[in-house]
Amino acid sequence: MTSPARREHGAAVALAPARGPRRMLLPLAIGAAGIALALLVQLVFDPFRTHIPLCVLNHLTGLECPGCGAIRSVHALLAGEPLLALRSNAPVTLALPLVGIGMAVWTGRRARGLRTELMPSRTVLLVLVGLLSLFTVLRNLPMFWFLAPISLVGG
Repeated sequence: MTSPARREHGAAVALAPARGPRRMLLPLAIGAAGIALALLVQLVFDPFRTHIPLCVLNHLTGLECPGCGAIRSVHALLAGEPLLALRSNAPVTLALPLVGIGMAVWTGRRARGLRTELMPSRTVLLVLVGLLSLFTVLRNLPMFWFLAPISLVGG
């Protein structure tokens, strides 16, 4: 999206983005919605005791995708059990604090009227895809049983 421009002597002059606390509403609303959704899941059910058939790959093949165990991981973090959260889904557990820091930086920069590039570089994206692919392969091998998510359903 381009910034608004005004005409000055026949040429377009770019205007700086607006500043102020009103610009903080979007990132704060996104963060609040995420926290509210996590708390709602926390209050409604226990994913360690209830089977959650959300993953089509797991349902059809029995393989664990990189997202399997994410709800259990967030549930364990909200319950104050970070080791159980790591055991359920390590990438999600490690990414949540980074996402929180990123949201705080984005909020502060928007309040000061600065632009923030939200998409990481191509190199960062390729490294993340590679790491998640490696995690997915390893968590489905018997020798890396500790990477598979924990489920107490039926146990």
